[in-house]
Amino acid sequence: MMKKVSDSTYRMMRAFCSLLVLLLLGASIAVAADDYHPKPAVSGASAQAKWTQPATSDMDALTSIFTRRSVRKYTSQPVSDDTIKILLQAAMSAPTARDERSWEFIVIRDKEILRQVPSFHPFAKHIPDAPVAIVIVGNKKLEAQPGLWVADCSNAAMTILLAAHSMGLGAVWTTFYPYPDRMAGIRKLLNLPDNIEPLNIIPIGYPAEKKGPESRFNPAKIHYDRW
Repeated sequence: MMKKVSDSTYRMMRAFCSLLVLLLLGASIAVAADDYHPKPAVSGASAQAKWTQPATSDMDALTSIFTRRSVRKYTSQPVSDDTIKILLQAAMSAPTARDERSWEFIVIRDKEILRQVPSFHPFAKHIPDAPVAIVIVGNKKLEAQPGLWVADCSNAAMTILLAAHSMGLGAVWTTFYPYPDRMAGIRKLLNLPDNIEPLNIIPIGYPAEKKGPESRFNPAKIHYDRW
């Protein structure tokens, strides 16, 4: 009888210990999982600065898209460095091919430089009147494939235009690429290296003209599934 009790007690103790081990193991896994917070992978330029949202606007994205107009007349009110920084932060949030970020930016406040742009650009008479302008260029050493700097820089340029409008500023895309004479002119003026290609210049200022929204929606331009 004593032997049977001993065997039964032994089996119960062994089962209890196994259950206890499993409970402790499960608790350890749960705690470890709860404490695990993987960090997002960062590389290249994104590793240089911790992300913080630079600014907000009272204008939502769709309103900015539907009401933005090209503005070529500006008041004398200066545009602050902080405002330009926000626009550049917006530009660098634009997508690029393979996330190579082949764009670069030249901020121009020097009036003498701005005054020279119309000498080689037939549609840049408004440039000298802007308090500041941003030249968007592509770095061919950084582009994912030859020619993709154009798409990268175009995305950044459009983002600047929308961000500027949402902040109450006026701006207009004034192109260099693909016109050889305009590209050569700005290349010489800004002393651009051979691997740097100029896309456009965006003058920025507080608008001295008011333009209402313009609908450009055309159903005839839409194709479904095939041409």
